[in-house]
Amino acid sequence: MAEDKFEHAVIDKLKSEGWEYLTDYSGVTVDWVHDHWRDILDANNRKRLEDTPLSDNEFEQVKLELTKNKTPYDAQLMLAGAGGVGTVPLNRDDGTQLELEIFYGDEVAGGHSRYEVVNQITFTDLATSLSSKRRIDIMLLINGLSVAHIEEKD
Repeated sequence: MAEDKFEHAVIDKLKSEGWEYLTDYSGVTVDWVHDHWRDILDANNRKRLEDTPLSDNEFEQVKLELTKNKTPYDAQLMLAGAGGVGTVPLNRDDGTQLELEIFYGDEVAGGHSRYEVVNQITFTDLATSLSSKRRIDIMLLINGLSVAHIEEKD
């Protein structure tokens, strides 16, 4: 089976299992995906953020916090969180500190978590890769956070 046909078959299977295919976020750069995740963080944490969306600086802090996870085990601990709610610490621009909710373990396959799939996402300026640019075939998002990449080979 050709790679593109296989890719669409995987997406169709995910859709049949309840994942939403985001056509508007497919074939874009990772910056678009980050903006989507930021919108979801703002919505899911509206009360914690007191209706003040994350600033650019604050969102960069959140992304930096995730890069501290050096192993899949570290990432799992962050996602599992306390009581099944994964959080990330944030120091707001005004000096207040809080925990943003990023994942709801008790809502896997239900609740208000969002399960989404996008494809052909381009990463640019990769510092630790063999090339500075890379395209991911399929990316799975939970609450806007990329949790898995699928790379297809024929």
